[in-house]
Amino acid sequence: MSERTRTGAALSESRASEGDLRRRLEGRVELIESALRRYRLLAEQLESRRWRRQVCAAPSLLREVRELEGSLTEALERTERRCELEGWPADARIPTSARRMRDLQARVSTLVDRRLDELLRRPESLPLRDALVKLEEVCLQDVSLVRTPGEPFSLRIGSAGGGMQYVLAAQFVLGLFLGTVLFDGLGNSFNWGMALVVTAVALWLLLLLTASLLRRRTPGVLWLTPERLVWLAPGGDPPVVVRLDSLGDGAVEPEGPWGTLAVRGDRYLHLPRFGREKVERLRVFLELFRVPQVRANASRAERPVTLVSYPAQLRRNNRWTPGQLVLSHRGVYFIPGLDSDPGAALLKAATGRRLDSRVELTWVLEALRWQPESELDALLARAIAQTQGAAWASVDVRVSPDVEEEQDVHLSRGKEVLVGKPASDDRGTVLQLLHGWGVGG
Repeated sequence: MSERTRTGAALSESRASEGDLRRRLEGRVELIESALRRYRLLAEQLESRRWRRQVCAAPSLLREVRELEGSLTEALERTERRCELEGWPADARIPTSARRMRDLQARVSTLVDRRLDELLRRPESLPLRDALVKLEEVCLQDVSLVRTPGEPFSLRIGSAGGGMQYVLAAQFVLGLFLGTVLFDGLGNSFNWGMALVVTAVALWLLLLLTASLLRRRTPGVLWLTPERLVWLAPGGDPPVVVRLDSLGDGAVEPEGPWGTLAVRGDRYLHLPRFGREKVERLRVFLELFRVPQVRANASRAERPVTLVSYPAQLRRNNRWTPGQLVLSHRGVYFIPGLDSDPGAALLKAATGRRLDSRVELTWVLEALRWQPESELDALLARAIAQTQGAAWASVDVRVSPDVEEEQDVHLSRGKEVLVGKPASDDRGTVLQLLHGWGVGG
């Protein structure tokens, strides 16, 4: 028998042996080979920079891998045991496929854990099949941006990720300058017609590139309702929703000096360079809406209470005390203190807690305006009792007759006097409230 014949016979025997092994394993090898492709595609999805968008665009792949995971473990174990018993070499096709599948399974498990940690900040690690179920639940959650009946309002907290727009705008201006230099150089070296064509094409390409990058770098926006915190991510990424009833102590924390935001609830939200003031304002809002009664009251609100606050001084017993004055339909409230002291006092009256960051009174009132007016009066009265401020019913207040002409607003009750200067934008609302009291002179 020639060498070629012997080689062909050996290959034929090898193929037959592999075919016998496939038949004995009853489809498990085919399952492994099918899973290899799907696991590899899922790994590529999870490794990409825009992985959430890719998962949401092709959700069937995540489900297919989850469904395969249950039977794949048993198929791998049976295949590896059979290959070992029959003495198959490690570099043979079926053992190699099983080994690659094991490696790919471990790679997908690591990637799924990493992505779940980004979304949930989970303290525990789950088996791969359970982790896939959780990832599917979180990524493919149907998020409606339409307010529900329990969400009568939404407050815009701010945007993040918009810094790149200024960089791209500067890049475009620089490109225009270089285009002018290019046009002048080509015109002097060759001819002005060719210079015009080359420069026009270069600037057109620059414009297309800048417009494309600007669309992808549009800043995301953060909104708050009485039930949830909604992050509208830029660049087509799916929105992220954190339920307010899932927030615990320390749920909102600033990270670093640039105002990076971290929110930990039923979802984990991380926004780099969100801005220090916006982070402090959001902490105030979430601290208030963590209170179940505040959320319940806000969900039933039909319209916000009309309020105006501005710096003022209280004269009592011939002594002037600085603080913040709040006007409403029912009267005037004065909370003494400097800087953020009045805001911290009202926040404590509403929640029983204090924050270690700045608390502006206007931020607290912006959230509490959606409480019933009687409840808001009670909270203001509690803060005033704690700080020894002043609360005057509208029927007891005397308003200076020169209130229309004077910049300062003078209010008095008995021997006590309140003097303050509202912002020019608020002055119309102040006069409207004072006239609504039906008092004067």
